[in-house]
Parts: sequence; C-alpha cells; structure tokens
Amino acid sequence: MPIFDRKRRTSLCGIGRRVGSKTLFDRFLADRGGQIVVIVALAALPMMMGIGMAIDFSRASSARAEMQAAMDAAVLAGAKDGTTSWTTVADKTFTGALDTSVNVTSKSFGYDADGNYKGTAAASLATSVAGLFSVDALALQVTATAVKPVTANKVCILLLSTTATPGLLLNSGANLSAPDCQVDVKSTGNPAATFNAGTVFSTKKTCVAGSQVLDNGGSHASLAKSCTTAADPFAGTLPVPASATCTYSNQNVNGGTITAYPGVYCGWQNLNNAPTVNFQPGVYVFKGGGVNVNGGTWNGTGVTFYFADTSYIQFNGTVKLNLTAPTTGTYANLLWYEASNLAKTSFTMNATNGANMEGLMYLPSRNLTLNSGASVSSNKLTMVLNTLIMNTVNWTLASSDKPISAASGSVGTSSIYLKR
Repeated sequence: MPIFDRKRRTSLCGIGRRVGSKTLFDRFLADRGGQIVVIVALAALPMMMGIGMAIDFSRASSARAEMQAAMDAAVLAGAKDGTTSWTTVADKTFTGALDTSVNVTSKSFGYDADGNYKGTAAASLATSVAGLFSVDALALQVTATAVKPVTANKVCILLLSTTATPGLLLNSGANLSAPDCQVDVKSTGNPAATFNAGTVFSTKKTCVAGSQVLDNGGSHASLAKSCTTAADPFAGTLPVPASATCTYSNQNVNGGTITAYPGVYCGWQNLNNAPTVNFQPGVYVFKGGGVNVNGGTWNGTGVTFYFADTSYIQFNGTVKLNLTAPTTGTYANLLWYEASNLAKTSFTMNATNGANMEGLMYLPSRNLTLNSGASVSSNKLTMVLNTLIMNTVNWTLASSDKPISAASGSVGTSSIYLKR
C-alpha cells in the first residue's frame, strides 16, 4: 500500500482540506503576501532617511565651502592690513562674504604660535528631510591661516670697520627706531659694540660680527652676537662725478635765503647766521675743504652730495635738513657718497633740528658722530659708514630704495599667502 495516499495526506497535514472554496495552502499564500508588503515598507524607512541625509549633507558641504572661502578671504585681508586692528578687518570681511542662511555660532581671529594670522569659525545648518529623523542641524567648522614667506631683511645701517672698538657706540640719550630693518656691525673688536644705560636701540635685528659686546644697560632686545653681516654691495659700483674744475670756491654766506646750484665746490663754504639754502636738483661735488654750517635750513629735492676727497660737512648749531636724492638717472637714490679708498676721518652732525633725508648715505671711510639732539625722521635712508657714535639723538629709519639685503639667516617678511 502506498505510504502517502490522499486520505493519509489529508489526515496528517490537513493542507488539502478545503475551507469554503479555498484550501489552507491558498490562504497561506495570501497571508505571506501581506508580510512582504510590511517588510518592504520597513526597508523603505532607512532608504528615505539616507536620501534625506544625502540632500542635507550636500547642502552642508556647499555651506562649508562658502564658509571656507569667506575665512580665507578674511585672514588674507587681515594680514594685508597688518595693523593692530587687523582682526576687525578680518571679521568684517568674513561676515560680508557669508550667506545669511548659515548660522555662525562662534568665530575668532588671532595669531598662531608662529605669529601668523589665523581665523576659525563654527556654524550650524538647519536640516530639511533629515529633521524628520531627529537630525535638526549639522555642525560646520572652518579654519584658515595667512602667512608671509621668509625673505632677507633689509639693512638700513651697515658699519664696515672690522677692528674698531667699538664699531657701534650708544651713549645715554641715544634712541634709534628701525622696526622694519636691520643694523649690521662688522667689528670683531673687544668690544665690537657698546650699549650704555639710557639708550633704546629698537631694530628688526642688530647683527654684530664679534662675540664681545659691552652691555651697560639700555634696551636692545634684537641683538645677535657672532652674527654673519651683510657684504658692502656698493663698493666700486657708484658713478664718479667730474671734479677737476672748480665752479665755486671759498664762499661766505651770512643769513638770509640763498639758492645753491650744482657744481664743484672747492675750499670751505661758510654758512653763518642760520641761512635758508634751497638746493637746485643736481650733483654737488666738494673737495679741498667742505661746508661749515652754523644753523639754518637746507632744502633740496633730487640732489646728490659727493665728496671727492676727505672734505666733509660740519653741521653746527640748529640745522634742519629736508633732502631727497634723485629717483631716476645716473645718480638715482644717491644722497651722500664719497670717492673710494679715502683715509678714515670724522663726520659730525650736531643739534640738527629734525632731518628728513631720503636716499643712500654711502660714507665708508667716515666715523659718523651724532651729537646734541640730532634727529632724523626718514622712511628711506640707507647708511654705510665706517663706525657710528650716537649721543642724545633720536632717529627713525627704514631702508631706502638703494637697499642692502641681509646675509643668509637674517629673515623678514614680504607677500602674503594662505597656509595649507
């Protein structure tokens, strides 16, 4: 007898038993179809959430890119401003570049550990579809840093003597402000430089070749000893004016206002009783003496003073100088300079009543002494001397358009870029 017959299947499983017009198997199939619908519906929920999150994350990515561009522009603008108010400039630039839909929750601007200009900001972006799944906002954060590439400092004072003791001497009351340029002292003597109490020497860097410095006080925080100094870039390169024929000789002026003209000045020119001298543009050559100045005012634009020998100018009393070098031509940016290989001599400026001088002062054989309140306020003055003594003077200097680049290892700053 068959193991499974219709009767036995019916009695064992009951599957084939009819209920009404359908078997139990038919009803099972119908029930299972309902379960699939439920399963598909449940599977659709995370799919919909994923699509919603993708839409919101795409919006967040765009918003963050906009924030980053705004922050980049902000730190660049702040660094370009470069003043103590740079953070205000950066903040205003950042805010002005943003879409109002971005809710900035925090922002800050300041310097990083290397002194670069840094900005950070955080924001939240309200979601749309993702909000249905309890993700109401997405957090955004950006940062940017603006830096300046390293380049060589400019030297505004170069003292050439390698043996002078000292090559640089500051006595009480001497003040030099040169925050954007460097002072190089080539002396390796003992001492190579002397700083006395009551002095302020504020420079980008003070580079002394020697290791022995006499420090009796004062302020000179940027001092570096055993330092590599700049070479003299002008030796043997400057033009030599004609000086064989004298145009003017041994003149005496007593007060008043006079007009001076280019030419060769021989012997001594004595300017007494504080005259006002208006120098016409051109080259003034001195030989066989110099100029003895007793007060007054010197005015000259586009002028060059050349010493063909050890002639010099002695500034006495109260003298005001307003002198600028030519900006073009053979003598461009040459204000004071001298012939090559001269004997070492003194050059003294006493009690100048303010001086505005622009150009190169190239006097490599001169030991310059600034006395009795001599003051210079100039943004464009480069000085090359044998030695320098400062007594009760106030000078504010920056490099001229005839610059000297500092030796390798002396750094400064130039154009701005973003740090990545």
